[in-house]
Amino acid sequence: MNDSDSPGQNAVEALLQGARSFREREYGEPGALMPNLSSGQQPGVMMIACADSRVDPALIFGARPGDLLVVRVVANLAPPPDTDSLDSGVMSAVELGLKTLGIPHLIVCGHSGCAGVRTALDEALHDVVPEDYCLHEWTTVAVPACEEVIAAHGELSADKLARHAEQRSILKSLENLRAHPWVQDLETNGKLTLHGWWFDIATGDLWIADPETGDFVSV
Repeated sequence: MNDSDSPGQNAVEALLQGARSFREREYGEPGALMPNLSSGQQPGVMMIACADSRVDPALIFGARPGDLLVVRVVANLAPPPDTDSLDSGVMSAVELGLKTLGIPHLIVCGHSGCAGVRTALDEALHDVVPEDYCLHEWTTVAVPACEEVIAAHGELSADKLARHAEQRSILKSLENLRAHPWVQDLETNGKLTLHGWWFDIATGDLWIADPETGDFVSV
């Protein structure tokens, strides 16, 4: 079988063509953006977003290169500081953004139909543990949020319960971030604002958590 006939090859070729088009578009004109970014970055916002292929933060929020520092992980989770090395990947990015670059806003952005949160919800509801070790270890971070949702809304359908769990896990990730003393210090001293957002894939609506109540409101 030729390489051109291999599964997914058309998708790879599309990416290569995309890179060529990007170079022509963003480097070809005088004063183009990308060459000016080659000396460094100073984004105004950091985002912890999901790895899901349907929720590209730059595309959804109309951001240009250099606008957003994004770390994408399954279920957009930020673990608490007592999880050994589990949080090192996410928190190394958070340290880069908040300490090194001095970014004043950090958004935890979740979404509807999140498979990672659903995995944690299944474990909390039915003690169903995924076979993949790394996925299980990671999504256990969302289990406490799922357990809180089950206790408060256990009578709801699975889909409605999942939505509550997705939003509650965002709030729990914000709590976990604040459990790092240096993050809490930045927030207390007015150098950092934390935000919780939830994106509905089906409708395109964005829901933002009220900082006082934790309730999500469509904007």
